[in-house]
Amino acid sequence: MVYEGNQKLGDLFVSRREKGKAGLPTLSVTLNDGLVNREILERKTDTNLSESEHLLIKQGDIVYNMMRMWQGASGLAENDGLVSPAYIVLAPKENVDSLFAAYLFKTQRLIYLFWAYSYGLTSDRLRLYFNDFSRIPVDVPRIEEQTKIAQILSTWDKAIETTEKLIKNSKAQKKALMQQLLTGKKRFPGFEGKWKEVQLSIIVDITMGSSPKSESYNRDKAGLPLIQGNADIRNRFSSPRVYTSQITKECSIGDVLLSVRAPVGMVSVSKHHACIGRGIAAITAKTSSSTRFIYQLLLAHEPKWIRLSQGSTFDAVNGADIRKFRVFIPNEKDEQLRTAVVLDDQDKETKNLEKQLFSLKGQKKALMQQLLTGKRRVILDKSEIDEN
Repeated sequence: MVYEGNQKLGDLFVSRREKGKAGLPTLSVTLNDGLVNREILERKTDTNLSESEHLLIKQGDIVYNMMRMWQGASGLAENDGLVSPAYIVLAPKENVDSLFAAYLFKTQRLIYLFWAYSYGLTSDRLRLYFNDFSRIPVDVPRIEEQTKIAQILSTWDKAIETTEKLIKNSKAQKKALMQQLLTGKKRFPGFEGKWKEVQLSIIVDITMGSSPKSESYNRDKAGLPLIQGNADIRNRFSSPRVYTSQITKECSIGDVLLSVRAPVGMVSVSKHHACIGRGIAAITAKTSSSTRFIYQLLLAHEPKWIRLSQGSTFDAVNGADIRKFRVFIPNEKDEQLRTAVVLDDQDKETKNLEKQLFSLKGQKKALMQQLLTGKRRVILDKSEIDEN
């Protein structure tokens, strides 16, 4: 496929190879977050290079990793800083808006061209040098329209960032509520009796899964849906991939599902009357307890199971382990229900925010496809054109 453009990237950028200056932060290019401070990376690599052996980047520059540019590894510099000399620093010319270009570099077409102009025998050896980068053809509008497009897309980015913060805050609030409500530290008015510590088997019935023979698996909906393990769970709800005509152990709609094989302790809810395999235990609250409360209680204990399994003590639990697992609960079922309602509402708030985030990201993706390909043009005021 041959692409043509009204300009080449070399018409828009020059390669900046200035020596670094003391006192500036050292940054790294990431695939998903662009330029970030190297100190916050989980897998940061130490370097013996002095500050002057790094490359200087200035606000508005774009930096890319020439070994991973074909995957989209580039970022816009919001402030001055230092980067590895293995990176390519792009200094914008007067005819390009850096923010517009940063969005353009994330489009499917440009990433394909970055791959096409990279050199290397295998994917792990592909490199995009500046000379080859500069030959890539692009279609770009006038600088005034570039700036307008960048402003529109940045509005969506700000909305996405705000929603991500709200999700983070909502999850933190849920964690704080769990610490208060599931330990008896915070009580609802009208409930005064002491909480009790009991084995899980006292308040629930536990059904350990048993895997049917593989020849009974089918996609013709013969028998029951099969929930084998975490692969059949999505967003905390059962999501079976196949059916089985051989029924071993069963769960009912609304049962709490507990993963009993690595990762141990993951909690979800069954939306199906289903057959459960050996990776799952189904938990049903007895009449004295609330299933919704049990779900929230086991959610709070998830980290404990995970820590145990990660400590190489085991990679699976059996029925005895689950039955003797000790939990702290209120005596009255009504208090359990009140607690569950508050925590469920917090979960709903988080899920609604996550839906908003998904929608915003979809809208931004569609806008990028329209605005950065010229399929949709923005309208410029005469004053905007005159000023530029």
